[in-house]
Amino acid sequence: MTSNPRETGAKRLGLGLSNDWNNIRSQHVVPADLPVSRISCKETWSKLSEPQKHFIHHFSRASWSGSRICCSQVSEESPDILKMLLLMFSSTDILDLKRRCHLEAVTPWEWDSFTAYAACFLANKGNYLAFGDMKFIPGIPDNQLDIIVRICPLKDDKKRRVLDLWDKRRKKIYSLSSVERRLGMPPHGLSAYYSNNMSPRDVQLVSDWMMDSEREPWNTRVWKTSGHGDLPEYELRIASARSLPTKTYSYKNKGVIHVIYGDHKEDLKDVVINLRNAIPYADTDHQREMLKCFIDYLETGSIESHKRSQILWLQQGEPAIEVNIGFVETYRDPQRCRAEFEGYVAVRNQSASKQFRPLRERAKYLLAALPWPKEFHAEEAQSTDFACFQIFAFANGSIPAGVNLPNYEDVRVAHGSRNLCFLDVLGSKDNNFQTTFLDEDDARIVQRLRHEESVVQVAFHELLGHGSGKLFIRNSEGGYNFPYGKVRHPITGELVSTCYKPGETWNSVFGDISSAFEECRAECVGLFFTTHPEAMEAVGYKGQQAEDLMYVNWLMMVRAGFMAIAVYSEDTDVWPQAHAQARFAILCTLLAASELDAQENAGEDEQHERKRDFIKIHGCEYRKVIVRMNRNKIKTVGFPALRTLLMRLQVYRSTADVTGGREFFKLLTTVPKSLLEFKLKISRNRRSGPLFVQAHTSVTTNKEGESRVLLEEFSPTPVGIIESSLARFRDWISGG
Repeated sequence: MTSNPRETGAKRLGLGLSNDWNNIRSQHVVPADLPVSRISCKETWSKLSEPQKHFIHHFSRASWSGSRICCSQVSEESPDILKMLLLMFSSTDILDLKRRCHLEAVTPWEWDSFTAYAACFLANKGNYLAFGDMKFIPGIPDNQLDIIVRICPLKDDKKRRVLDLWDKRRKKIYSLSSVERRLGMPPHGLSAYYSNNMSPRDVQLVSDWMMDSEREPWNTRVWKTSGHGDLPEYELRIASARSLPTKTYSYKNKGVIHVIYGDHKEDLKDVVINLRNAIPYADTDHQREMLKCFIDYLETGSIESHKRSQILWLQQGEPAIEVNIGFVETYRDPQRCRAEFEGYVAVRNQSASKQFRPLRERAKYLLAALPWPKEFHAEEAQSTDFACFQIFAFANGSIPAGVNLPNYEDVRVAHGSRNLCFLDVLGSKDNNFQTTFLDEDDARIVQRLRHEESVVQVAFHELLGHGSGKLFIRNSEGGYNFPYGKVRHPITGELVSTCYKPGETWNSVFGDISSAFEECRAECVGLFFTTHPEAMEAVGYKGQQAEDLMYVNWLMMVRAGFMAIAVYSEDTDVWPQAHAQARFAILCTLLAASELDAQENAGEDEQHERKRDFIKIHGCEYRKVIVRMNRNKIKTVGFPALRTLLMRLQVYRSTADVTGGREFFKLLTTVPKSLLEFKLKISRNRRSGPLFVQAHTSVTTNKEGESRVLLEEFSPTPVGIIESSLARFRDWISGG
């Protein structure tokens, strides 16, 4: 992120103007010209029946009510900042507040900086970016923001509340101490999933107890408390709308764990109320039963109830309206095992989905081409569906282009998974795409094929990537799901002797690298199948068009790996974003293959040979940087290297070899000095991806008592994001 170049802001903040500090601060300030895209659904809405509109309305309200939980999962201060911002903007019409600010010498740029910060916060559901986990701060100086807070025309209790919240969180909103700049494990970072006094040893102790107790951590947080005895004490806080009785356990004379229900209970009560309201409008009894499982899960914290809901979700066929809700993705937990709340509602795009039916039908055949022995393949293709959808609500700090669910490995193995592609999100990202670090010829072909490239990569990544491969598991009865003692390890040549033990999962074993490791594997599968003519034909491309799409896919992955350097924290040697780390691993693999190819083929005219390098990064920190790829060497140099990388990732994953996998992945994702020198240049040229403004629904009743659901859309601007948030949360902020 970049800041306004004026130095006055730093002076007003009392900050030194050293180059180092300015460089640090500039990466954290929200730009005043923040890009915003609108997810429009008016056309689809007009084709829905009134019961369908009611169903969407109530499930959307449930999802948005739960999205407030995300703030509590991001940082300690985020829930208070959310209340403060909503109170401020609810005080009067936004244009009126802007007029009042200008009368009090708040400049237009300062106002724009404030609304950009507010929009960024509301979209990310906290004061850390959902992609990259980096803290962001307002561009407006704090003394000018103080003016805005104090001139908001609130009365009595609301005025006191907003002033109290501002005084309480003012320093936190702007502070950028080294430990605050990114989310991470204490003491090197901050995380709202763990108390600040938790050490890695504490986290491991609680994890060991949970594994031995066969408890899964998806909907939990952990706090270390001051106990009364010699043993350390911990609170395992479980998200539930009900405050069930606390249970206390002593673990191997190492610690005491108190299992406490009712985390996020007030928000979850609202979620449950709206889910109950949705039940009468569900299309089928099957869908109604799924909603009842959602309710039981969110009321009691029962993971088993959520697993039942996901089995029903997998078995529902091809519903017109797609919904899901819960604590799902683990990207924001530094340990990658505790999940963030999300809920979504989407409508199936039948015509776009038809394009991918051939891919779905040929999936089992195509998966057999992946570069690992047959024992490492799942017995059945895990992905059972791939379809395209129009989003009506995605209540979370980040809207993905596609998802592959469920994330419960035991459910996936037994029942498969489904893939959803959100075309409107892909389209919005395409419209805001920048061609930095590409030469003119590459920029032209990328602009021409950007949308097709994105859709193909999402399809291969989700359906064939996350939907492939097998985990070797020993069950509680001592049986194995693979021929134990007979399978050769493709890397060592020895018999496979490691696997997942009872209670272990992919996330629990691979921990903090699990998300990046799996995303790298899925990204590799995506690239792998762009070189496969039958796979490309299955998604509708062949001949020169398929070749061009293959090139753009590989080029964009290399560029993404290069751009990923911007989020790497060299101070702590941490990758805070799983997809960024995954793409950098692919870049390093292909750069190494390029260098080896250049060395092996250096002839008399070495300079001529180097011009034909597979991948070349031209330039330096002080000159224009261009990332180039020789498309003629994708299949001869790039593909063999990618194939080997993909095989190693799958073998480590299948065999639960976290020691070998961690060592391999660490080596692959350590940023060398030769690439780290580009970080500042990348950061300065890296434009923030667009924030999304989503629609809002409300119910009106006519004189005859008949209810209708109205759809309201907002402008694709920071103010539009603020107005949409006010529409969703006005009742909540008025009541609390």
